[in-house]
Amino acid sequence: MNREKCLVYWVVILLIVAGAVGCSGTDTDNQSKDSENEGDSSATDGDSDSDSDSDADSDTGADGDTDGDTDADGDTDMDGDTDTDGDTDSDGDSDADTDTGGNGDGCKAGAFPTADPSVPGPFETVTELEVGPQAGVGDEGEDAPRFTMFRPADMSESGLCHPVITWGNGTGANPSMYKALLQNLASHGFVVIGSDSPNVAQGDPPPMIAGVTWVLEQNDDPSSELYQRIDTANIGATGHSQGAMATSRASTDEHITTNVPIEGAMRQNKLHGPAMFFCGGKDDVVGCSGAEGALEAMKDFPAMYAEHLESDHGSWMTFMGKNPSPVETAIIAWMRVHLMNDTELRSWFYGSSCKLCEDSDWKIIQKNMDE
Repeated sequence: MNREKCLVYWVVILLIVAGAVGCSGTDTDNQSKDSENEGDSSATDGDSDSDSDSDADSDTGADGDTDGDTDADGDTDMDGDTDTDGDTDSDGDSDADTDTGGNGDGCKAGAFPTADPSVPGPFETVTELEVGPQAGVGDEGEDAPRFTMFRPADMSESGLCHPVITWGNGTGANPSMYKALLQNLASHGFVVIGSDSPNVAQGDPPPMIAGVTWVLEQNDDPSSELYQRIDTANIGATGHSQGAMATSRASTDEHITTNVPIEGAMRQNKLHGPAMFFCGGKDDVVGCSGAEGALEAMKDFPAMYAEHLESDHGSWMTFMGKNPSPVETAIIAWMRVHLMNDTELRSWFYGSSCKLCEDSDWKIIQKNMDE
């Protein structure tokens, strides 16, 4: 990748994001399609500052409690530790009719009701800053970064076990720059764990895998809001630019069952499930050759090369508003199909006349996706 061009690009993005925050006033994490909860005015901006100060404590907890303390009604403090009584089986059994709860009050693994991926989903969301372990490589002279988590506010609301998505940033970026995509994923029921690393491809263990490991540990921790609420059998990976390369590497881990590298991918022959390789037709930073090569390397699983013809290296992202862009919508739909068994959206990707295949804004190449 042309590093100078990439860094200049992110400076421009930072200016755009700064302008959007300055114009937007209050900001909350409520992504529910049916309930905007306008009364929660205690949140100020909810974003992670560039100095990693956690000013989002008022976003967690639907009752407007702003002190960030863990209490009986499920309010979450900044470190993400809350108490819940939910259970699920540690083996991640995906049988929709099997109660995976150990105490009779846990989640069930199974298909989620279908939902429109082009708008926020039915779950209110919270964003938790500085959670999980330190992982990866920090900026020069700084400690290794931690994680930002986007998740449904009430993990027991649906009764279903929630799939996990691990996220990787582009060079010099952080999860707050991708807030629209990551909060929309959470609003559809996913638990999204995003490394705060500006160089997410570096580190041992890789930050994207360290994040998954921590979420799975929380699934076994009675003091965690995630306790026995996680679908351990359905875990996806996605990331942008350098994070796309990190996604390709992370997806060789046995826990990752589907992956979507965004504008940057590498050949892998040890994946464990379907993949969609996205690139922008006007991307002059990374280009599409990596996605083309990644598709060619796929042998055993369904795979899609998805080129959005008018997108460049970052124009696919939503910077203002809550509804996802067409590219973000496709990513949400892919994750719903492959991690939530949303069969109503399967026709977006599968079959010779798939929804994206027929859309003139896209160039689609399928592999092992006839049905």
